[in-house]
Amino acid sequence: MAQDFWDDETQTQEMKKVIDLLEENGIDFKVEGDKIMIKGDVDYADIFSLPTITIVQGDNIIAFDKLWDFNQITVRTPNSVKSVQLDRGVYANYSYPYLIIHF
Repeated sequence: MAQDFWDDETQTQEMKKVIDLLEENGIDFKVEGDKIMIKGDVDYADIFSLPTITIVQGDNIIAFDKLWDFNQITVRTPNSVKSVQLDRGVYANYSYPYLIIHF
């Protein structure tokens, strides 16, 4: 889904995919402007190869992966594993106590 431009409609669609995934799995998060902030403690971070940030929130594991053609957020609960693919323009960082996904 890589796009040559980033418009409000694309941003809204990408944010909705993530919000739906988080709500569906009971993840604690908040939205501030063009960011989704997911509360949790860092479990794993790799900034060198294909960047990945993984956090833990209770029994749930949330991971943001930067891949070659797209990015991905994955939620692993005790009962399931679900993920959504995101545009390459979406990125993430961690600032205690939040994994921050930028749109």
